[in-house]
Amino acid sequence: MNLKNILFGNGDKNTEDGTERLVPVKEIYGGVIAIKNGKFVTVLEVLPLNFYLKSELEQKNIISGFAAFLKTAPDELQIIVETRPADISAFCERLEGYYNSEKNANCRQMIFEDAQMVNFIAETEGLSRRFYIVLPYTGQSSEISDVASEMYDVINTARQYLEACGLETVRHSNEDEFLINLLRNYFRPFSAAAENSNTDLPEALTPDSTDCTGSGYICIEGEYRSYLYISGGGYPTTVGLAWGAPFVEAGDGINISFVLKKESRDKILPKIGNTAMFNRSRLKDVGDTRQDFEQLDDAVESGLYMKSQINREGEDFYYLSTVITVTADTPESLKKREKDILNLCGANGFSVRKAYYMQDKAFLSSLPLLQTDTDIFNKSKRNILTSSAAALFPFSSFEMCDEKGIFYGLNLHNSSPVIIDHYDTARYSNGNMAVFGMSGAGKTFFLLLLAMRLRMQGVRVYIIAPEKGFEYRNACEAIGGRFVSIGAGSADCINLMEIRRTTLDIDSEMRGNRDNGSVLLDKIQSIHIFFDLLYPTITPDEKYLLDRAILNCYKAFGITRDNRSLTDKNGKLKKMPCFADLIPFMEKFTELKAVTMALKRLVEGSASGLGGQTNIDLKAPFIVLDTSRLSKEFTALGTFIATEFVRDRISVSRVNKKAVILDEAWKIAGENGNEQAADFVINLIKTVRGYGAIFVSATQNVVDYFALNDGKFGDALLGNSRLKLLLQLEETEAVKLQEKLMLTESETAEVIRAGRGEGLLCAGRNRIAVEIRSSDTEFDLITTDRESLAKRVKPE
Repeated sequence: MNLKNILFGNGDKNTEDGTERLVPVKEIYGGVIAIKNGKFVTVLEVLPLNFYLKSELEQKNIISGFAAFLKTAPDELQIIVETRPADISAFCERLEGYYNSEKNANCRQMIFEDAQMVNFIAETEGLSRRFYIVLPYTGQSSEISDVASEMYDVINTARQYLEACGLETVRHSNEDEFLINLLRNYFRPFSAAAENSNTDLPEALTPDSTDCTGSGYICIEGEYRSYLYISGGGYPTTVGLAWGAPFVEAGDGINISFVLKKESRDKILPKIGNTAMFNRSRLKDVGDTRQDFEQLDDAVESGLYMKSQINREGEDFYYLSTVITVTADTPESLKKREKDILNLCGANGFSVRKAYYMQDKAFLSSLPLLQTDTDIFNKSKRNILTSSAAALFPFSSFEMCDEKGIFYGLNLHNSSPVIIDHYDTARYSNGNMAVFGMSGAGKTFFLLLLAMRLRMQGVRVYIIAPEKGFEYRNACEAIGGRFVSIGAGSADCINLMEIRRTTLDIDSEMRGNRDNGSVLLDKIQSIHIFFDLLYPTITPDEKYLLDRAILNCYKAFGITRDNRSLTDKNGKLKKMPCFADLIPFMEKFTELKAVTMALKRLVEGSASGLGGQTNIDLKAPFIVLDTSRLSKEFTALGTFIATEFVRDRISVSRVNKKAVILDEAWKIAGENGNEQAADFVINLIKTVRGYGAIFVSATQNVVDYFALNDGKFGDALLGNSRLKLLLQLEETEAVKLQEKLMLTESETAEVIRAGRGEGLLCAGRNRIAVEIRSSDTEFDLITTDRESLAKRVKPE
């Protein structure tokens, strides 16, 4: 049997096995499929949402929104749910590229282990679910180019209504290529994806081998498929919201096709009325103790109910047909999966039958062409009203699997890999993330795992650690990073007064300098914030004198407001002053005596590590800035110096990807909530996207996070973080986040009862439970677990 004839036809009525009965595809153009019988369809890919983690009110609103979509949609449409092993080939290919270019041995080992782990998950646990809505063309045009133009408005209207009920629709860069690959999955399941070439379309979609001779299955390119359908009378009498969800979660190798066909009210109302009258008359001839009486009585009640809902509530009448595709590698495993789906359907009140001797017709009905075979449709159709049709809502399994992203772990709802691309601006308005987790929940583990995987993919990473910074050291040095300890007794130092660039124009390397703003004045703003933290009671008069002292100090080094003064005659940056150089200029103003004494502690006293010249490598691809050794009163100062240094580094260019990770971000503002320092961080998180960077903030103290500045600081960080990860939290802190993130009761409970390394990942409207996964090498480098560390200690 030649399935090229199934798709495209050749006019030959003597085709083997009667393939002339199957509707062929004629052409694909402009996102439209032309079928040989003269009809046209288009296909929308829909991203699902995690329906069961929504509140009851949200669920009802979603169903109501989907009902509104059905009201405006064409009279006939098809919903397809595909389940298959997760395809992570593109992700692994990218890892292979990073592996080949990586020079650090530990990084190479971790890249290799990550690729193995993700591939194993995809093969054994990972499933990918895709959702499609097939819409027909209902106009009069016969030219596909005209049809594509007319369908543009239909598609946009559908997108608007779907997005209004919380469903995102995918806008493919090449819709024709998407449609070809979609059909390819049905006809050539093991072939490569379509590429831009001169390959003839029929040839590209023709399978190498087919067998349609069996009564209970067909075989295409070695993949065995059988087709079942829910019988017309095989649906439960009453259904709940998202009653189609059990089919979605049926497991690997199960695809579902739902077809909804709306009937005209003028046509259907007389039929309902006549049927009800006929059944009433039959009731008179049936004894009230017979089973027939109950069935007829139910039929009468159902008819009257439908008539009332159509007339009074404005509902529409549909016929629903459900076809189930079961796929497997062998006939034996096919039978097992058939048995599993039959048991699942039976447990949920559905009666399923196998399409014996109609497998080819059922195959056609399962295609995303809205071409259900008449025999199949008549055997499987069930009358249904708009409310029940909307409640079908099968789009209830959310996945986060970005081809170019960072592997997080496993989706606990459906066993799919969780891969997030923080730099995908089409999917996420920003790639920033806020992480919350109680002590021992795995917050530091996740931050370091994320940082290492970003580094392995060529991202320049900066970590600022005001608490237990030593936990980052082992991993940092193992992957060739630079660990900087800022604190008493440390030889490392970062000079806050150092100017490291010659222009404020971030695009100067691409188009030349177009921003004439003074780099010096920008730096002085940061120095003033530092003094606000150092000496919180500084007065406006003292600020003015301090400003003069700072300008005079820079002037002594030949640096003025003119950016040209920053470099010597060879174009190299001049030597910059440090706080030790600033003190003599401050001492000239007696009014600054108290402020000067506070600064001297950083230069001459116990915290002298904050006041000298920079003496660290600033160009390392992975830098950890540990400020945890500072005393409590200096923690905010040291963290601000580290953050200002990072801001300086990432704002030089936006060409390369960068990541800033700030643990316990609220500490930079100090316990009393310094307004200027808080605004500095808020401004940074708002602008990092423009620098080609992401900002990841984290805390285990949710209450403190929102206590500063009446919650302004925490709200700003949260509001500018498109992604949130909620690891295990105490109930009081989980309830606080429930209010801020508008979590449902079930989502909040998910966070409270999460195990170590588990949490709720939020991306906009969608939330999934995720388990963080690491390779053995990553675990050994990151873990802070006492028992794991104790095993490594060599006996004396």
